[in-house]
Formats: sequence, C-alpha cells, structure tokens
Amino acid sequence: MKMKRALGLGLSLAMAATSFVMPVAVHAEGTDEEITLNVCIHYYDDNKDLAEYAAEKVKEKYPNVTLVFEDYQQDGGQTLKTRAATGDLPDIFKVDGGLCETLIKSGSILQLDDYIEESNYTENLPQNVIDSCLYSSDGHIYQFPVDGIAPVLWYYNKQIFEENNIKVPTNYDELMTAIEELRAIDIIPIAFFGKEPWPVGAFFDSFAVKENEGGVKALSEGTAMASDEGYTKAINKIADAVEAGIFQDGVTNTDYETANALFMEGKAAMFLNGSWYVADVIKGLGENGAIMDTYPTADAGESEESMSRMAGGPDTNGMAVSASTKYPEIAMDVAGIFTAAREEREFTYYKQLTVPVKTDELQIEGELEPLRQTLLEKVPTYTYGSKFIHTLINTEFSADMIEELQKLLVGESAEDFIKNVDKSIEKTTK
Repeated sequence: MKMKRALGLGLSLAMAATSFVMPVAVHAEGTDEEITLNVCIHYYDDNKDLAEYAAEKVKEKYPNVTLVFEDYQQDGGQTLKTRAATGDLPDIFKVDGGLCETLIKSGSILQLDDYIEESNYTENLPQNVIDSCLYSSDGHIYQFPVDGIAPVLWYYNKQIFEENNIKVPTNYDELMTAIEELRAIDIIPIAFFGKEPWPVGAFFDSFAVKENEGGVKALSEGTAMASDEGYTKAINKIADAVEAGIFQDGVTNTDYETANALFMEGKAAMFLNGSWYVADVIKGLGENGAIMDTYPTADAGESEESMSRMAGGPDTNGMAVSASTKYPEIAMDVAGIFTAAREEREFTYYKQLTVPVKTDELQIEGELEPLRQTLLEKVPTYTYGSKFIHTLINTEFSADMIEELQKLLVGESAEDFIKNVDKSIEKTTK
C-alpha cells in the first residue's frame, strides 16, 4: 500500500528534557471525521501512563482521533489469535515475534515497508534494532519495535540472603545449596510464573546457553539435539533443581501477578524476568533489589565467555496494525507516532535502558538508581545466541517444547523430557 507524502508536515515528539524529534512525513489524506482506534497494549501501572502520554502526542497531529485502550492479555498471544480468526482484532495491537509470524501467514496484519521507508522511521532506531528487531522471516516489516533487545535476568532479594546468612549463588552447586537452605526456613527459592510460555523457555535457556550458546533456538532449527552432551547436562541440572524445590507449588498454574506478589512480599528469594522488570524491583524492594552477575547454573570456574551468554535478546516485538482496520493509513501513522513517543518516554521518565530508539540526544530525568546503573554497565557485555521461545519461527516445535518444559517443571524425568524433545526436533525440522 503506497502512502501519500504530506509536504511540509511532520510531528515533533520533543519531550521534557529532550531535543529528540521523530520525523513523520507521511500520512493519509486529512479528514475532519471523528475516528476511534482500538489499541491493545499493556495498560496498567506505569504502562498506563506510557500509553496515555503517547496518546496525547497522537492528538497533536490528529485531534480528531481518539484511542481506546484495552489491556494486552499475557497468554502467549492466544487471545489475539482467536480474535484474528473471528475478524475481531483491535486496530493497533502489541505482537511478539511468534504471534507476528502467525498473523503474517493469515494475512491479519498490514505490511509497513512503505510507511517505514517514506516516514524515515529507521532514522531514530539503533542499528542493532534495525538488524535484529525490525524484519520478520519473510524480509518485510509488520511492527513498530517496542521493548528493544532485552536480557532475561535473575533478580534476588538481598535482605533474605543477608539476614539468613545464605550465600547468593554464583554457580550450580551454590544454587543447590541455596535451595536447600531457603527451603529449610520456608522461603521459596524462585517465584515463577510458569503458566506463561516465555518464562518457561527463558528458564530453560538460563541453563542451556551455558553449555550451548544456541539454546532453545538451536534445538528448534535441528542443529542440536536434547540428547547432545551439553543439553543433557543442562536438562539434568534443571530436573535436580525442580526435585530440590526451586519453585513454589503449582508453578505451571501460576500467573505473573501471583508470582510477583510472592517475590515482593518476601516469600521468595529470587525471581526470573526481563530487564524491563527493573523498575518494579526498585519500587517494590528498594535497596534490597539486586540482579545476579550471571545465571548460577554453570559449574564453578566457568569461562568469561560463558558468563556473558544470556537468555532473551532480540525479537520482532512491537505494535502492529490490523489488516481489517477501517482506517489503514491513519492507523499506520498513529501507530508510528504512538510507539516512538511511548518508547522515548520509557527511557527519559521511567529510565528503561533497552528501549528501541536512539538515546544519544535524550536526557534521563533524575539520577540512575544503583540497580539501573549496574544494568547499564552490564548490558553492553551481554551476548545472545538463542531467542525467546515464543518467537521461534518453528512454531510447531516451540509449542511441543513449552508443553514438555511445563511437564519438566512439575517432575517429568530428564530422560523422558530428552526423548520427547528429540522426537519433536525430528518431526518438526524435516
């Protein structure tokens, strides 16, 4: 779909304490019609403020456009897949890589190549985001990037470890000791929301990448097998940790809100989440919130190269536009303005350090807290060889793997897990 260039028009997204300008040089023909666009995105706590701030920036160009928000359901994209099948998608909505690939195949979202090119949208994206987070597997663009290249981190409550004289683990043996000591004082070692797909895959990768940097991605491509020596070692470690009681009861039925409450209330010592969770840790735990230097899942004496390997990383995660929207050109422009404004404010006001916009000319409001400063120093050292499990192109394998991982987290034997995963690799990579 070709867009019409609006001569002399553009939207300045200058924010408080910044001189950043997001050029938006194309849009649909002007209209005085009152337009309502439905937008599905995380819409709670700080995310609500981000959405409403970005909506005000949209209003500066489109005073006749009203955005109506609905909260994105954290269910691995199942709700949006169902709505796509019934033709009931919001006009603009958040997608991750896996959901994006599914909706591309069904023709449910608009291709954005022309808009991105004519609006010069990429001028304000870091090169690593352009390289890793913009293009889908068919070489086209379907989303405006959000969240950036985010590592998965192991967070912990310093107070719990210090008051109980328990060593913060740095390797697998120390992790197993910590699990035993925490269980002895009725503290959950890791509060975990195993009901969602992506944390399950990220937990697996926090073990697997120590032995094979390709992690779950290599398995999905058939370039590695679960029965390979390194993977077998990692899988047996996971099984032993599960048996030792690393998680709360009912882990695979636990949602984010429940697991987060366990961690924030001091009932759990550790928590796995992405780098975006730093703000919540600072708000909830203050000086007691910390991140581990590396995953405590390798043997003692691991190499520096292995220490830098992280789960998570790049994804085609962003705001997409429904192919069934009544106002495709306006919706594309609104989505671009909205996303750029949201991500910039997330950096300047909420101090999120991995946003997918250039930050050279942006000024963070206030000082960085120690935990953010630590993360700022660590992010450049991280490397990523795997991917979030829900973003894998081999969606048949990822579905099998998620199911097997959830079984492993509640006691499936390592032997059965390895056998079943190898069967899935053979079945889905031919």
